Amino acid sequence: MAFYESIYILRPDLSTEQVEQINKRVADIIAAQGGKILETELWGRRQLAYPVKKTSKGFYVFHAVEGGGPLVATLESWLKINEDVLKYQTISVRKPKTGPSPLVPFEDKRPEGEVPERLLENEEEEAAAAINAFEAV
Repeated sequence: MAFYESIYILRPDLSTEQVEQINKRVADIIAAQGGKILETELWGRRQLAYPVKKTSKGFYVFHAVEGGGPLVATLESWLKINEDVLKYQTISVRKPKTGPSPLVPFEDKRPEGEVPERLLENEEEEAAAAINAFEAV
C-alpha cells in the first residue's frame, strides 16, 4: 500500500453539517476502495491566494491516506464533479506524516497552559537584543 496526502478546498458558505457530510462521503469512498484514512485535519476557512470560481475564501480539509492507485483516481473523479469543491490535490508520500501540521490552529496543538520552548527562547533573544541596543545608545 502507498501513502497519500490529499487536500481539498470547499466553498466557504457551507455549514459545518455540509462539510461533515462531504468528509463522510470522502471517507466512504476511501473505505470502498480498500484504503484507510490515517489522519484528518480541518484547517478552517482561509483566504485563497487568488480567486477561484469568484470566491476569495475557502474551507480547507487535509487527509493522510493509505491505499492503492485506483483509490486516488476514484477520489479525484468524485472531487472533480462535486460542486462544493473549489480545488483539490493529492500527492504520493514515502511515509505518513506524524504530528499536527503548521496549519492546525495554534490552540489545538498543545495542552492548555503549556508554552512552547521556542517561544521562550525567542523572547529571551529579543530581550537581549533590546538591552544591547539600549546600551549602545
